[in-house]
Amino acid sequence: MTAGTILGIALLVTFVLSIAAIVQRNHVTIGLVILNYALLIDAIGILVIGTFIWMFTLKERANFHVLWLAASPASRITIQNQVSYVPERFAI
Repeated sequence: MTAGTILGIALLVTFVLSIAAIVQRNHVTIGLVILNYALLIDAIGILVIGTFIWMFTLKERANFHVLWLAASPASRITIQNQVSYVPERFAI
């Protein structure tokens, strides 16, 4: 959550920086150079945070199995009843 908030703020700052870089005079390009570096930093941040989230979702089944084994039988039955709900119109 914190990483996502930081990344969102960085993207908003980059957006503001892009507007400031574009409205400069034609012969002033330092704003665009800074914008390029900001975009590179944003891309690296997205790559790192995205990879972390992707790796976590790959382990989701194993993480759920640990929680499933720790749950009480009553909790397991409640979860199974909620997941296996079939609306009346689709019942056989």
